[in-house]
Formats: sequence, C-alpha cells, structure tokens
Amino acid sequence: MAHDHRKLYWQIFVMLFVLTVLEVGVVYIPGITKGLLISALVLLALVKAALVGLFYMHLSSETTELKLTVAIPMMIPMFYALVLIVEASWRLLRNVA
Repeated sequence: MAHDHRKLYWQIFVMLFVLTVLEVGVVYIPGITKGLLISALVLLALVKAALVGLFYMHLSSETTELKLTVAIPMMIPMFYALVLIVEASWRLLRNVA
C-alpha cells in the first residue's frame, strides 16, 4: 500500500506560500539597504528551492550519491556568481583608489 503524503505536501505548500509572502514583504521594508535586500531575497529563494527539491522532487528519500548529483551542479552557478561579485567589487575598489 502506498503512503499518503498529502498532509506533508500541504505543509510544504504552506511553507512555500509563507516564504513567498516574506519575499514580497522584504521588498517593502523601509530603509533596507540594497545589499541586505538582495541577500534576503536570495536566501529565501534558496530555501524555497531546497524545499521543492527535497519534497516535491523526492530527493529527501534518495541516496547521498543521487543528492550530490543534484547539489553539485547547483553549486557551480553559485560559485560562478560569487567569483563575478568578487571581481566586480575588486574592479570597483581599484577604480576608486
């Protein structure tokens, strides 16, 4: 007999909805700096992506090797973005000095 995961899926749906409301709410916080805003939005998006991957794509019940085949390719663009941010910051600081 197959397990009924509807309750879990609804809980995840509610969590995703709350995170989406938080994303919209963060944009309207008065006086928030652009860097903090971007950091908050990226963090919330990563949490949402992790929830979708773990529960709707059923990665939570898979082997570590299969989880790594998803996690490692997801880290490559994050690493590339970090390198671009550091390089742009370095160029900006070099031009200011």
